[in-house]
Amino acid sequence: MNLDEIKSKNKSYSKEQVNFVDYCLRRMDERQITKEDIFKFLFGNNLLKSEIQEIPYRGETETRHKLTYKFSSKYYLIIIISYEERVLNVINVIKTSKNLEKKWRKRISR
Repeated sequence: MNLDEIKSKNKSYSKEQVNFVDYCLRRMDERQITKEDIFKFLFGNNLLKSEIQEIPYRGETETRHKLTYKFSSKYYLIIIISYEERVLNVINVIKTSKNLEKKWRKRISR
């Protein structure tokens, strides 16, 4: 899916159809990120990039989308989601500095 398709698909869900897994809620609390922050980004237009991840989960392979948004001039917000028929699952939320992301990308590309 390209970025426009992802934006459109996200907007096809309502706030009531967004499910935050327990792990994600704990992480959001630790990182001081609110559900409203997540809604603002998921339903907004400032998606920078998307990656598809195939993750083994409960004996099957789950397709997850790693969505990267510009949070501020210093930070990115990474939201990992999975789509189901009537539910958009938010699996994890990470706020990371742009410099840290660049260093991490260099390290894994070696």
